[in-house]
Amino acid sequence: MFFGNFNEFFMPPEAEEHLGDVKNTFNKSITSEKGYLGLWLSHHAKSEGKWIRAKLALASGELLQVPTDTTVKWASSCELIHAASLIHDDICDDDEKRRGELSLYKKFGTSAALCSGDFLIIEAYRLISDIEVGWHQTILTKTLSESVQEIIRGQIGDTEASLEEITIEEYERIAYEKTGPLLCLPMMGMFNCREISDDQVSGLKKLMSVIGLSYQMINDYHNMSTDKTDLARKHLNFINIINRNNLQNSGSYELSKKILSKAKFLIYKKLQEVDELVHQVPVIIQPIFKSLTEDLRRKL
Repeated sequence: MFFGNFNEFFMPPEAEEHLGDVKNTFNKSITSEKGYLGLWLSHHAKSEGKWIRAKLALASGELLQVPTDTTVKWASSCELIHAASLIHDDICDDDEKRRGELSLYKKFGTSAALCSGDFLIIEAYRLISDIEVGWHQTILTKTLSESVQEIIRGQIGDTEASLEEITIEEYERIAYEKTGPLLCLPMMGMFNCREISDDQVSGLKKLMSVIGLSYQMINDYHNMSTDKTDLARKHLNFINIINRNNLQNSGSYELSKKILSKAKFLIYKKLQEVDELVHQVPVIIQPIFKSLTEDLRRKL
C-alpha cells in the first residue's frame, strides 16, 4: 500500500507559487477525456490528494532556478504518475476505498482501472514532450522511465513477500524500492535539469529512500485504526512483522503497548537518519527535508 493519509506539509513558499498552474494542468489532463475513460478518470479525481510530489518538484525547481515551464510540467507529470500508481496499487492490494471514495477498480472493474492508470502514465510523458527546453524533455523522459521501472520492481517485491517469513530488513528493502522512487522522482528531475553533482544525486536518493520508508512505516502504524487494517487482512505491514508471534488465526489481534512502543522507536530511528543525511544535498534545498521530517514527527 502506498502511504498518503496525512495533512498538508509545511513547505517553503516556492512550493505554493505555481501550484495553481500544476492543478490546472493536471485537471485538464483528467477532464479532457470523454466517454467511459472520462467518467473513470473523473471518479478517481474526486479523491484529491495533498499534491506532495508537485510541491516537492516546485520547491526544488524554483530553489535550483529551473525554468518555470519545465518545473510546472514536470510537477504535473509526477502527479499523473502518482495517480496512476494509486489506481494500479488498489488492484494489487484489493483496496475498496481511496481517500474515502470507492476505488476506481471496485466501482468500475479491473479493466477500467488498468486502462485509466495506463492513460495517466502516457499523459505524463506527453506533458514532458511539451516542455519548451528540448534537452529537458530528453533528461526528464529518461528520469521518469527509470523511476517507473523501479516502482514496478518494488510492487513486485511487495506482491511476492510472505508475511510468515519476511524480516524487518526485507520489509525495509521492499519499502525503499516501492515508496522511495516515487517520492524521489520530483526532486530528481530538477536535480538532473540542473546537472547537480553525482555525489549530491546519490545523497538525494539516500534521503528520499529513508523518508519514503518513514512514510510507509507511519502509514502502517496509523493503518491499525481503520476498519480493514493491514493487521486484520495480514497485508505487508512492519507491525505485522514485529507482532508476528501474537497473530491469531481467528483474526483477533492484540497489540501490546510494548509492540507499539517498539514500532514508534523504529520510526524515530529512521527520522534520525534523515537528520544525519541532509547535509549530502545542496544547502539551498535542505529546508525541504527539514519540513518533511518535522511534519512526520508531528504524525506520531
